[in-house]
Amino acid sequence: MQNVRDSLNEFAAGLHLEQEDLPGIFDSSLLDSALRLETAVGNSFSAAPAARVVALRHATKSLVEEPSPDAMAAVLHEFNGLIVELFSEVGSKSAACEWRLARQYSDIASHLAGPKPAENQGFRELPRMLAESRWMRGQFEELVGVCDLSLARTPVSRGFSKTAAKRWMTRANRKGEGQLCSALDHLQQGVEYRQRQVWLLRRADGEERSLPYLYVLAHGEIFPDFHISLSEQRLALEIAKLKGLALGLQLPEFAICFESAEWISNYAFSYLLPPSPADSPVRQGSQLSQVLASRLSRWYFCAYSHRLEPLEMAAAVLRIGRPLFYERVAAHALLEYSLLQGIAFSRASAPFYVDALAVLEREFHLLFDGYLLRLMYYPRLKTPQGWCDYLEALHALHYRNDEPEGLDAFRYAFLARRGLRSTLEILYRTVESHSALN
Repeated sequence: MQNVRDSLNEFAAGLHLEQEDLPGIFDSSLLDSALRLETAVGNSFSAAPAARVVALRHATKSLVEEPSPDAMAAVLHEFNGLIVELFSEVGSKSAACEWRLARQYSDIASHLAGPKPAENQGFRELPRMLAESRWMRGQFEELVGVCDLSLARTPVSRGFSKTAAKRWMTRANRKGEGQLCSALDHLQQGVEYRQRQVWLLRRADGEERSLPYLYVLAHGEIFPDFHISLSEQRLALEIAKLKGLALGLQLPEFAICFESAEWISNYAFSYLLPPSPADSPVRQGSQLSQVLASRLSRWYFCAYSHRLEPLEMAAAVLRIGRPLFYERVAAHALLEYSLLQGIAFSRASAPFYVDALAVLEREFHLLFDGYLLRLMYYPRLKTPQGWCDYLEALHALHYRNDEPEGLDAFRYAFLARRGLRSTLEILYRTVESHSALN
């Protein structure tokens, strides 16, 4: 495992991932690093990562011989794919499971020890209350079971302690699997950052391009089978219509998101879109669901190519000391749904079109409920019990497919004040501004 970790870091160093600017040329030693990485992975892992690292070596050879943004994009695509494959395979090992458990425990403990949300002395009890909460304890028990550990022999049984978390992470990082997981986690963030940078460079084609122009290209790459005649002008018009809709429905936070095409395009590139949209085309419902799950991971400050876990979601909320602004990601979901209205598509892609709209409807409903939860619980976050209740409600919404207590009544009253009977009615109002399907 150590040999694989060292080879990965050596290859990443040759790509200059730690530098902000994209290098113009690459030393031939990068190909030597790719060869060593191929040998290390082939000796320690199964056929799938081995095949991916061979493809990485071929892509690296092209990059060294003829450096270009396209060649760099190919290397980054294969490197990120290798990281995902390695994460998937090593994650089943006991030591890697313990690293993951220690990492999630450490994230929550460190964020509880900071000034947010524990700005009030009354929050001294919050770590104990969270540790005793049924849903969070259940998550740790599940992870401990996967790791084949005894809960009583872990810091989890004694509540949250920043000191205990540091000791546990140090111990987990001494094992080969833990070291590899730590390296993979760090590298994935760097590779995805570079993928975004290279995609923007390639699509700008040496000219000054606006973010709405680039968003139009990204949207087309994500939905390649739909003939969406989208342009900067149509995007701006669509966003202006949605702003009017939001204001008419008394949703001022949504209207702010539709203030301009530049604003929502920038937000999408920063938090929602795949690092390289062309690498994430969706042609069936399961692929769209995967993109939406990856988007949620990215929005909660993890890597895009990652499946967000409940404890990671809780740690992210504790880290920033407030619920995330769900109206922003819900507004983008509303935009995506609206853009797919009245478009042309082939007979072959018709079933997926219907499926895509159904998936996006469910996604908007989920995100709008996240927005309502934020409104519902924000006044209660002045107490530690309010924080416990909000995190449990968030977990129920995203992971238990269960409606948090009180949400149905809150939603009904919220929508009724705006003349709406359901959340989906907001989506259907966007259809009125489009022509019939071709």
